[in-house]
Amino acid sequence: MKSNRKVMLLLSFFVVLIVMIAVSNVKTSAPDIGETLSSRFPKIDLKSENEPSTTKPTRPPEPETKKTTSSFDKNTLKKTKELIEKRLGQMNFNGTFLVAVGDEILYHKAWGYSDIDKKIPNTLDTKYEIGSCTKQFTAAAIAKLSQQKKLSLEDSVTKYIKGLKISKDIKIRHLLNMCSGLYDYLNDYINLLEADELDADSKLSQKELIEWVNNLGTYAKPGETFSYCNTNYYLMGMIIEKVSGKSYEQYIQDEIFYPLYMDNSSLRMSDTDSEGYLDNDWTKGLKIDSSYFYSAGEIVSTTTDMLKWLNAYSSGKVLDKDTLQKATHVGKDGFNYGYGWFVTDDYYYHTGNTELYYAVDIVTRKRDIKIIGLTNINERELQQTALTLMTELRKILFPQDNVPTEPPTEKPTEAPTEPPTEIPTEIPTEIPTEIPTEPPTEPEIIEEQVSNTSDENTATDGEENNDNDEEGEY
Repeated sequence: MKSNRKVMLLLSFFVVLIVMIAVSNVKTSAPDIGETLSSRFPKIDLKSENEPSTTKPTRPPEPETKKTTSSFDKNTLKKTKELIEKRLGQMNFNGTFLVAVGDEILYHKAWGYSDIDKKIPNTLDTKYEIGSCTKQFTAAAIAKLSQQKKLSLEDSVTKYIKGLKISKDIKIRHLLNMCSGLYDYLNDYINLLEADELDADSKLSQKELIEWVNNLGTYAKPGETFSYCNTNYYLMGMIIEKVSGKSYEQYIQDEIFYPLYMDNSSLRMSDTDSEGYLDNDWTKGLKIDSSYFYSAGEIVSTTTDMLKWLNAYSSGKVLDKDTLQKATHVGKDGFNYGYGWFVTDDYYYHTGNTELYYAVDIVTRKRDIKIIGLTNINERELQQTALTLMTELRKILFPQDNVPTEPPTEKPTEAPTEPPTEIPTEIPTEIPTEIPTEPPTEPEIIEEQVSNTSDENTATDGEENNDNDEEGEY
């Protein structure tokens, strides 16, 4: 009996084993349902359609930085440095300053502190808010889209911004040249923030901005009056988004920063690595969210990146020749504002002010002199200092430009009895009073002038200054 039971158990075991093997073979030979379905239906990407693309545009090879012999002799370079440091010392400059001719840097130096409390010095790579110098980039983006026939500068603004209830006669070119007749939104909002009527960490939405514009309307017909107005450039940021299908930030990043290797520039004001101050007494102020400045003034950059920008821009690598000509000359309506630039016959420039930072950049038409000054103090004197330096540096660097190009055709036989009535064609040492200046984007702040200190404590070229006293030597 026992032997029969053992036989039965063995037979049962083998039967179960055979069944299991058979089932296994059937499973492995059966077609995979997923594969069958995928062959009949296309694969679905579960990523949201609204998710921004991570694909970057083609990036050209970065230009090699070759050390070359300077175009200027040692004595000229010495005079240049001495003059720049004299002028910056007179205004107690605190920031980073750069002077170049073409792509040759003649002077690049960091002064003072990025954080006075922690005694952290400014460096050549310190990131500053550049304020309204952002307008150069916004205008270039609009002009580039126009070149690509994606919009026309003669298009009505309302064509692109839904819900905007302003005259259809206001065209994109009126925004560019600051003659739209719109009111400036930024002063109102900064006043509300400073009066604690808006939370310090609040943000401004595009919808709110549109409502603000609709409520105030216009004060003049388009093309009738020039008035520096941040609203113009805020609206152009919205147009860039509508036409390109990208956020303003992404468009500037993809089309300008990335191809130009401006890797230390961004459109987030929180990216600054320095403290901003209201005045030379190191008074701290309110840090306002980027959304309030947007395409009118939210860029953060360095002097090195700004030189990359100016070199590319002035050499025609950003806009074509005809568009660049229009961008840097008097507008169609005759006002001294181009596409994001104040313009004169000799140069174009802009300033930027976010109340805690100040910036200026200048490009001369002749000789391609570039001046860039960025400071983490609301120091409006920087504009006049930079413009004065531009005039003085032209005389030092290019003295031949001050000599008459043609000698007199014949010598006078007798000495003149009266002094000549013609004024010598020498470049003035002071800036003409008619140069346009940027109206302030905030209430005037009465500043106490800090007395100048000696040059002993200023940093040498490219070095940091760690020996400043408590009141701020810069």
